[in-house]
Amino acid sequence: MGLRDRLKGALKRAGGRSGPNAAEPSTIQRRTAARRDLPDAPDADGYVAVAAASLLAEGKGTTFRVHGTNVAIYRVGGTLHAIDDACTHEDGPLGEGDLDGMVVTCPYHDWRFDVSTGACLTDETRPVSCFAVRERDGFIWVGSKVREGTDARGGEHDDGLKTRLVE
Repeated sequence: MGLRDRLKGALKRAGGRSGPNAAEPSTIQRRTAARRDLPDAPDADGYVAVAAASLLAEGKGTTFRVHGTNVAIYRVGGTLHAIDDACTHEDGPLGEGDLDGMVVTCPYHDWRFDVSTGACLTDETRPVSCFAVRERDGFIWVGSKVREGTDARGGEHDDGLKTRLVE
């Protein structure tokens, strides 16, 4: 378990935020409230409701578990885009990455992906899968995979770690 996991666990146990904005509902509390009102069954086209549409702000992304897969969903220019959450380098959480226009940067090793196509801008042979997604009746709905990504993992990266060769 890494530092990031320990910090997330501590926040979760504390009920979310602390500090000057503690009166605001935590992300966990907002997601729990948003999920209570979700339709229970898939729609006629097989789409599954994952959250209230208001949960996802413009220029932001978040992750949902859909049919056993973590799917990162982004809102860019009012349009929703859904890709596999696992970076094709070392499975970093793309839903937690920084979004710049249509490009999300993996928080682990800075691999970059186009959220509209799943294309990997760091290594063109390493795209992520894309999913059908739509907003309807105040909810975000995720459908089936519309573009297949790669199963390959690993590769070069520069995470800033400096090492010395010791012989």
